Amino acid sequence: MEMKMIEQAASAKLPPIIVAEEQFDDLSDVSERLADVLPEVSSFLERELARAKLMPLARIPREVVTLGATVEFVFGMKGRPEKLKLVMPSRDIPEGCISLASPVGVALLGMREGETISWSSRYGDIRWLKVVKVIGRD
Repeated sequence: MEMKMIEQAASAKLPPIIVAEEQFDDLSDVSERLADVLPEVSSFLERELARAKLMPLARIPREVVTLGATVEFVFGMKGRPEKLKLVMPSRDIPEGCISLASPVGVALLGMREGETISWSSRYGDIRWLKVVKVIGRD
């Protein structure tokens, strides 16, 4: 049932995303590691990786969110911008960072400034975010 909800959210027009070739294997490993503990996040990440355009990190435009990027975005109905750095999952996520092991982290990956994406949460409600600005990246 969870996969069906994710697919329904995916049926909405999704913006194109770009992922760094050098990070693809690590991102795929994250998806595999999450499969048992966070299957909905694992499926979401798997779907995003399957549709991503791969490009060398050095050629990815600065306005695209990559791992290590600090990004300003508006999440759902909160309406106020948040500023977080997209990082790999770890036991202790530093303050001011968001893990790729979260739906919001997956949604940010590969997005370009000004783009909006929506997805279905594990509870079936639609979540969305809009990338306002990529402030910088490692």
